[in-house]
Amino acid sequence: MKILPNKNIYPVRGPTRLKGVVGRRSLFEGCLTSNGIYIILVFSAIFLPYSVFASNVYIDTSHTDFFVGDTIIFSVRVDSENKNINAVEGSILLDYLTESVSLIDINTAGSKFSLWPGKPLPSVSNTSISFAGGSPGGLNSKDAIIFNIVLKLQKVGQVTLTPNNFSVYLHDGKGTKDEVSVKNLVIDVVPKKLDSRPRDDWNNLTSNDKTPPEPFEIYLGQEGSVFDGKKFLSFSTTDKQSGIAYYEVIEGDLPPVRSSDTYILQEQNKSVKVTIIAYDSAGNARKSIYSSTPYNVFYPIIITIIIVIIILIFVFVIHKKRRGFPKNTSA
Repeated sequence: MKILPNKNIYPVRGPTRLKGVVGRRSLFEGCLTSNGIYIILVFSAIFLPYSVFASNVYIDTSHTDFFVGDTIIFSVRVDSENKNINAVEGSILLDYLTESVSLIDINTAGSKFSLWPGKPLPSVSNTSISFAGGSPGGLNSKDAIIFNIVLKLQKVGQVTLTPNNFSVYLHDGKGTKDEVSVKNLVIDVVPKKLDSRPRDDWNNLTSNDKTPPEPFEIYLGQEGSVFDGKKFLSFSTTDKQSGIAYYEVIEGDLPPVRSSDTYILQEQNKSVKVTIIAYDSAGNARKSIYSSTPYNVFYPIIITIIIVIIILIFVFVIHKKRRGFPKNTSA
């Protein structure tokens, strides 16, 4: 089955002719010729306000037909219509018959957005996915991936994925909201073919991913309004193929724990070594280490002392040269 377009179809009528006019086309009819349409489009592109071209949010996949048993990756994308944007938020509604679909994974593999104030997360019923993502440097793209949804199709029927309550923000330093248009995706799942194996996009992706996540830094933070004023570590990285699955944190001799991209230190007063490992969905790992040792704490002070000593030595040498060194009288 093909992807079903979600369009309303209206009857199209030709232009109305004025009574009593014979052998002459109206000006409106003339505009409907190929040359006329071209002129109208050029005129509109030049003189219509830039803002009328709304950012477009849509969902796509590499497949055109869908069978029971298939595991398919759907990408949520944004076309910024030649504008620079830096943030997007909203949700994707999933409409399907009960037990006809399984939500296998949600990931940010290949996403153009690297900051996630709200990572894509499903509702309790798996009927919607909400998120908020940002791109610090901004982006201008016709098909930027926001995130991906992996669904296993288990029963015959229709499945609809609908962008909902989307906001797109311009990269103008003002937090300006752009106009947004959305397009949903409707697929028709049919019985599987007896002579073929189910397609599994997710397994194909993860089995071919041999690259670990990108290197990343760890930052220490403490703010009275966050985590009751406790010290915490923040970190984040990306994975271009299968996406980040989770982080594992090892603080000192404590057992490993899974974490999001922030971790509250268990030891708030002593120096501690913290190892953070980022795993992608294929199991590849990237490790980074944070150590709040006295060396790190006093490093700026040590550097300052060294600089002061160098300056004093320099001043002493200049002073000696101006006064002249005493003559050697031992000979």
